[in-house]
Parts: sequence; C-alpha cells; structure tokens
Amino acid sequence: MTLFEQHQLPCILESRLSKRYQTLIMEHMTVNSSNAPGVKSLRHHTQSWASTQATWRFYHNEDVTFPMLSGPMLGLARSGVKESQSRYVLMAHDWCHINFAKHHSKLDKTKMSHALDVGYELQASLLVDANTGAPIAPAGLNLLTSNGIYQCRSQELQPKQSHLDSLFDSIHWQEQLHLDKPLVHVVDREADSAKDLRRLGSVHWLTRTKKGSTFRHEDQFKTAEIISRTISPDLKGVISLRGKEGYLFVGETTVELHRKSEKLASAAPTCRFVMSLVTDDEGKELARWYLLSNVLDVDATEIATWYCHRWNIESWFKLLKSDGHQLEKWQQTTAESILKRLITASVATTLIFKLYSDSSDEANEFKGFLVKLSGRLTKRTKPVTQPSLLAGLWVFLQMCEVLDTYTMDEINAMRQIASSFFAQSV
Repeated sequence: MTLFEQHQLPCILESRLSKRYQTLIMEHMTVNSSNAPGVKSLRHHTQSWASTQATWRFYHNEDVTFPMLSGPMLGLARSGVKESQSRYVLMAHDWCHINFAKHHSKLDKTKMSHALDVGYELQASLLVDANTGAPIAPAGLNLLTSNGIYQCRSQELQPKQSHLDSLFDSIHWQEQLHLDKPLVHVVDREADSAKDLRRLGSVHWLTRTKKGSTFRHEDQFKTAEIISRTISPDLKGVISLRGKEGYLFVGETTVELHRKSEKLASAAPTCRFVMSLVTDDEGKELARWYLLSNVLDVDATEIATWYCHRWNIESWFKLLKSDGHQLEKWQQTTAESILKRLITASVATTLIFKLYSDSSDEANEFKGFLVKLSGRLTKRTKPVTQPSLLAGLWVFLQMCEVLDTYTMDEINAMRQIASSFFAQSV
C-alpha cells in the first residue's frame, strides 16, 4: 500500500509522478544540517546524481503544479479536522521572512524589512486543534517575490497585495474548503484594523490589538489600555506559555469596531474585548494581551487559550528553518521551485504532526523508539519533540533500507569488521 493510499489522500498526478512525489515526501522525513540542506536519498546511494536529477525533473515537470502538490496536504487537513474532538478548529495565520541575502543565484528575491533582509516572505496558515493546541496541517502557503505572489492554490503568479488583502483572500478561500468544523481565524496584531475586520462579516476571527488602539466603549472612544482598567480579571488556572508555567487571569467586555478617526454612516458591529494576563508565582507580569473576537458562544478563558495556541505556527516555522529542514539554506534558484519543495516538506511535517498528537499506547511506544534513535536529549517534562521525531524517523528509514539490502549474515560480518576498529563498541 502506498503512502497516499494508506491515508486516502487525493493526488491526480499520473502514476510515475505520484510515485516520485511520495518518495520525495519520505526523503523530507529528516533533520538537515545547515551545510547539507538538499533532499536526502533513501535509495540508490551510489547514484546520488541520478537521484538529484530525478528530483530536478520532477519539480520542473509542467504537470507538477502547486494545486496538484497541495492535494495531499489539504487531504491531511480535511481528515485531521474530521478527527478533531473540538467544536471549532483554529486557523493560525502568520508571516515569516526567508532570508536568502547570500544566495546570489536567486534573481526574484525581494527586499523585506531592510537592505540585508532579502529573500522571500512566506504567509502561511496552520490548522490547530482548539481543545489541545496540537497542530493539524498547513492549509495555505503564499510566497511573496519581487515579481508577485505564488500561492499553493493557483499555478499562476498573482500580483502583489498588502498583507491584509492577501490574508483575507486566503481566509475567504479557506472558508470555501467546507471543512468538517467551523474555523476561527487567529491572527496576531497585523490584523488590528477595525475597517478590515468589518470586511470579514460573519467569518469567525480572533486577533490581538495594540494598547493604543481606540474603540467605542460605553458610548465613548477609549484606548484598549483604558478599557482594560474597567475590567476585573478572574484567576482561571495555570497555563504553559513558551515553555514556562504561569497563572492566567481573564476578564472581558464588549466594544464597537469603530476607531475614533473614522466616520461611519451606520452603527459599527460589536465584538468581545478580552483582557488576558499571565503572571508568575510572585505576581510578576509575563504577558498581557488585549484580544478581540466575534466568537460569542465560548467562554472568555477559551478565547485566551486559543490565542496561546497560535504559538504553534511559530514552532512550525522553526521546524521548517533552523530546527528541521534548513529552509534558508535551500539551493533552488527560483521562488517557484522553493514553494514546490516547501509544499512537499509541509506534507512530511504534517505526517509528523499526526504521529506527535496520537496518544495511543502503540504510537507512544513508537515515538519513544524514534527519540532514542535520534540520539537527542529531551526535557523530562517534554520527552518527545517534533524535531527528535524527524531525526529518529530518518535513522529508522535508513535502518529499514539496510535490512532490505543486506542479509543478517552480511550485517554481522560488518559488525566483525567494525569491532576491529572500535573494539566492543559495535
């Protein structure tokens, strides 16, 4: 049974290309080093050039389009949402700079924050379980270049847009996916724009606002900071924030999505204003968030917890970059090739997400086995991490290939040879 058949994933590529795609996904089940960021080869180790050429031909085949490559990724997203026990599913959105300042062969790079921050900007959407905070699957990838925007849902290069225009186009497309559960789109302060939030209409959203942003509250325009002083937050429990435990205090009120600088012809819609405060044992403030949301049928504590879950997209970016695939070291010379490989790597990380969130005895035993194979030291409070699973899985896949290639007699003979160099260590 193939990988796509096992997970019942859609792929309309012809058989030869589909087989190559599945091989590439498995070859991305690894943690790359910064000086060797290329695709690894599971088979034909003596023919690495042939493997490299096959990969190049695959990504440059005219039938291998972004929507076709995204089919399995969206298939995993659909099945993950269906398996989730939460009432809502979160869609975390964020932007990530991919710096290629030292890669002079990439001619379609764009300048981002400053002259040395040159490369591509990734706008990504990650589905997250609202109850557990576990990542499910990416459901949107946009790559900004100097020429325009490449999108996983369209093969054509799209014209440049502002951050919010591009984001809202993605949100409306994701709403049309008709996933099994309603989505709540979670965005950081980038979406702190009253007029743009009003554009979303009935779409469920959650965002963080700046302390100086104004809203109409109790018939007066007030800043978020002043509004928060009218709220008496209650202690809701202990949460984990960026690896540290803290006490969560939550309070809420209602505001109108109307800025002091705006003139509206009609009444502005109302939304929830949730103040979330996290302190340590001594009462020192660790974080304070002013949150806005139009989701009305959940407790304010759940709103605050959902925003904490948004951090998973940052962890995923780290897995794509320094903790895993070394994205900023990739040698592909165009944004089109980068995005195609990025979609492939995203399918691989999604399969890791699936294993990571599985709490069955069988899955826990396998995860412990992979961590041991990875050779990595993990915290006692967090014995399994996604990078350690990737590292261990690659070792395991190589072990399986060795067992398919050599007999036990040949392997024991290799052990004898090794012992002459390393004594009884082998």
